[in-house]
Amino acid sequence: MKKIFVFCLCMMLTITITPLVACGEVINELEKNDFKFDVRPMFLFARFNPFWQIPLKHLDIVSFSIFEDSEEPDFLQASITLRGFEYSNLRTCYVIYFTFDCIRYYIGINTHTDGEYISSIAGYFDENNNCHDTTVDCEINEEENIMTWNVPKDVIGNPESGDQLEDVHASSFLILQRDCNAKFPIHLAKDIAGPIFRVGYSYEVQY
Repeated sequence: MKKIFVFCLCMMLTITITPLVACGEVINELEKNDFKFDVRPMFLFARFNPFWQIPLKHLDIVSFSIFEDSEEPDFLQASITLRGFEYSNLRTCYVIYFTFDCIRYYIGINTHTDGEYISSIAGYFDENNNCHDTTVDCEINEEENIMTWNVPKDVIGNPESGDQLEDVHASSFLILQRDCNAKFPIHLAKDIAGPIFRVGYSYEVQY
């Protein structure tokens, strides 16, 4: 009887202590899932047609993340996973946005001409909403439908340990014009990955 009591007591302590230990772990990754089959065609008669989810699967964001590597403390990593990556003849953009120190930043990639043109960038928007780009590294894993960026922190405002990146969300766009500087870009379809009822997620910089 005494052994059974001791065993039950140990089990109760284990069940009680384990969640407390788990809460004390430092997790240096913000990873969020998005709904599948929610790409929105922007042209009139196609908005509510579910069949458009088939040819637009390369825009469908499954998840996105921001994280850091202790071996590369001067870099911020970011990734987007898609339902089915493929290159398009039209311009396709994949972007992760966030705000730091009241400035809107972005990490993204533009592709068109079936992958002949690929431009991976990071930068910020000025007060006139103009983009200021810097070329950064991005690895595209076509088999796993994942793209991963490695961004120097000095490109995105030099955030330090404890700083918060606010309003973190991701988007993908299919755009008619191939020119990134087109004055009036025509969006054919898009997907937005972020919270439904609030502005965006936040990430605390670790290193």
